[in-house]
Amino acid sequence: MSLQNGYTILNPSTLDHLVARIEKTKQDAFIRKGSFSTDIIWQGRRFVFPNPKKNVTNNMWIFKSVITDVKAYILTHRIRDKDKLPVNHWNIKNKNYSGIITATDLDHAYWRVAFLNEYISMKTYLRGLELKDKTLRLAALANLSSMKEYLVIKDGKVTKETMMLKYDPILHKVYNNIRFTCYEHMMNIAKMLEDDFICYKTDCVYYKDTENNRLLVQGYLDSVAMEWKQLIEPQKPTIEQIKSKEI
Repeated sequence: MSLQNGYTILNPSTLDHLVARIEKTKQDAFIRKGSFSTDIIWQGRRFVFPNPKKNVTNNMWIFKSVITDVKAYILTHRIRDKDKLPVNHWNIKNKNYSGIITATDLDHAYWRVAFLNEYISMKTYLRGLELKDKTLRLAALANLSSMKEYLVIKDGKVTKETMMLKYDPILHKVYNNIRFTCYEHMMNIAKMLEDDFICYKTDCVYYKDTENNRLLVQGYLDSVAMEWKQLIEPQKPTIEQIKSKEI
């Protein structure tokens, strides 16, 4: 069964009413309780009930805006697979480096890439930056690629049986391209730094601290319109930490 990305957002206070209606009419449906919402798929439609927290309820718009923008983009653009790259990468030569290091960290990396690639609109991008909880931005993008498990409602009763709802393969490709574009920037920097590169972790690159290296990294990121901040004397990740988070 394919996951329908279009949906209707309803007031969370009406959740029990819909569940009772499905039970009373002894109909089949699917239900899933997630971190941000409870979802019910019934009669071919998906209903989303935001969790009763003010910041979540008022900001569920971001999920629908991202889906709408991306769907509009793919109508007129062919989505090509980017080369798969690791989320974290280590320079083994600098495993035991004990000198002074620095790091350059990308600001809202995935969100920025989604905008620069024109997957999301300027309006969605700017409005998303106003959210205090950045996990909502990340969740809205990850929602493009998520495979979700729902409980089956049979004859109006919630059962223990589950059903996996697959993601849209094109939207999944868009999300992967966002991730791999970010890692591509990290890998490009690693190649530019050569032996001074230590490691990168998702959207933060660590390297030997020299003025030339800082200018090199910052200049590259400026050239690709990525926003960044410089971390002063950060703690160097261990190689075990890097390997444990690789995908």
